[in-house]
Amino acid sequence: MTSLGINPQFITFTHVTMESDKYICVRETSPQNSVIIIDMNMPNQPLRRPITADSALMNPNSRILALK
Repeated sequence: MTSLGINPQFITFTHVTMESDKYICVRETSPQNSVIIIDMNMPNQPLRRPITADSALMNPNSRILALK
């Protein structure tokens, strides 16, 4: 994930969620709050969104992001 530009300090159980084998979500909290969505069908094209959340989880059947 570091090759995708994700800071290694955010590759932890509290910042990463994985729903099935389709999506991985990573929450970054600095320097700006964002959620990175990695579609495992296109792992070299992560989607980065400026979102503040305590947790993020991608629906495995449709492109719906659940935030808490």
